[in-house]
Amino acid sequence: MEENKSNILNLMVAHHALLDALFALFRDQIRDGSPSSRVSLSELIWETNKHFFVEERAIFDFVPLENYGVLGTINQLKDEHITMLNDLKKFAEKLPEVKSEDMDNFHKSLESHRQVEEKDLYPKLDKELPEEQKKEIVARINEIPLTK
Repeated sequence: MEENKSNILNLMVAHHALLDALFALFRDQIRDGSPSSRVSLSELIWETNKHFFVEERAIFDFVPLENYGVLGTINQLKDEHITMLNDLKKFAEKLPEVKSEDMDNFHKSLESHRQVEEKDLYPKLDKELPEEQKKEIVARINEIPLTK
């Protein structure tokens, strides 16, 4: 039971939930014209950067991914990280004129990205990685705390 609580998938699902909540807050504030939208976007950008750092450094760069048949998926996810961070940067540059369509497109990208990780990648790594390697990955992930 304890192993299930500390597997890679469950930990990253918690990260994804935080990003979803931060995005929803930003989206609602920008639609309402709230001046707090700048603060919410800043928090979203910060947490997204931390999340992508964790994925790329604690998981992607730490696992011999070619051994698990996921190298192509990892390369796709890294490209998506760059695109999403660029989108967030554009939002910051265009505040408060960010368009609903741009936010919807970003959210679709984020959800698609999340599905690949939660349905395919992380369950596969949890199943196939040696227990010691999973424990080390989880420890590294936990070194970068979530804000909330």
